[in-house]
Amino acid sequence: MKRSPIVGIALLVCLIAAAIALGANAPGSDDEPILVIGDSMNVLVAGATSVSDLAAAGIPAPEELQIPKGIKRYDVVTFDHAALSREIRDGLPLSIHGTAYRAEQHGMSFEQIDDGINTYEGTIVGVDGSDILLTTGKNVLVGSIASGNETFWIVPIEPRARAEQSESPLHVIYSSKDVLCPAGPPVPID
Repeated sequence: MKRSPIVGIALLVCLIAAAIALGANAPGSDDEPILVIGDSMNVLVAGATSVSDLAAAGIPAPEELQIPKGIKRYDVVTFDHAALSREIRDGLPLSIHGTAYRAEQHGMSFEQIDDGINTYEGTIVGVDGSDILLTTGKNVLVGSIASGNETFWIVPIEPRARAEQSESPLHVIYSSKDVLCPAGPPVPID
């Protein structure tokens, strides 16, 4: 039985459309958070690329947020800081691009007073060359998690007055792969 070329082309178009639709929900897609820190994290917006994405997701006054310049993609999250502190002590579960890991970290003591600010360093179990540095305070988390050739940063983004009024201030998580490098001539290194 002979098939017409139109049937073959139609079948090819259907296969391409199906591959695109499946790829949109594949691990690593923009709809999925790039880094999930324990069960204490709540993702509000995954894959944001502009302030209008935040407004569309219902984030109030997104133009006030202090999102680092030069980032082409980021996730907006909040943390339950009491739960985060427990998770850090017990071995922090992580998910990087949809793959589950566990972090082991220990507290660093810079001073002998308890001011509510704690810094932890560690590694991702089973990932050579990984590095974790997290600093926690009342309702704030700042840090970096390096794994392979990618580093993830976690930073608060609400102005101080706004953050002080919130039980769970907004943070962004972004990857080194999503940082735009400014164009210009290379800088010589001596």
